[in-house]
Amino acid sequence: MKIQQIAAGVALALVSMAAFSADNVLQVGVSYIGVHSKSADFTSNGPAFLTPQPAGINVADATTLSIGYTRHLDQNWDINVLLGIPPQHSIKGRGTLAPFGEISTVKQAGPTVLVNYNFGKEGATWRPYVGVGVNFTHFYAITSTASGNLASGGPTSTTLKNSLGAAAQAGLNLKVTDQWSLNASVALARVKTDMVASTGSIDRKTQIDLRPVVFTVGVSTGF
Repeated sequence: MKIQQIAAGVALALVSMAAFSADNVLQVGVSYIGVHSKSADFTSNGPAFLTPQPAGINVADATTLSIGYTRHLDQNWDINVLLGIPPQHSIKGRGTLAPFGEISTVKQAGPTVLVNYNFGKEGATWRPYVGVGVNFTHFYAITSTASGNLASGGPTSTTLKNSLGAAAQAGLNLKVTDQWSLNASVALARVKTDMVASTGSIDRKTQIDLRPVVFTVGVSTGF
């Protein structure tokens, strides 16, 4: 199903909500995930000439539909849960692997829970906020491309370790009506993972610091 179709379905669901309150808020939006990855060169248990150095990877950016739920605790504090349609990232070679381009792809689900502090008075038109919390990132559907298999010397299977780390965000809510608001935010998370690419009996390993910055714009409604 295309992201546009999912977004349309969620929008219709929001419109159908007749009841609203200040206690619960549902948000839907679009998130751009800027990945500023940094990885060490691969180490290998095989002959050095099979992994000529420097050989590393870069993880590409992605865009996805985001969904958030907020539970207000009082006029200033709330708990915010951020979810989304798991995006697919392209993994590209660096150094001696750069000529091979995209060597694999991976999907990631990164639910994040934050405690937010909202500035200003409840009901104000403009309300900036900041939050801190924790992010869990699960990597799956990792697929080596044809050029990746060529670079590795044969069919390759890859694993990426799950990540648990701190997260923070800053944002702004614009109240349009008593029920509807517009939202813009930027979020950071500590996401590090160990990568193992296995080709036959040869294992190539590296650690990746993804350093994602997530920009989100969306619409929210109370219920």
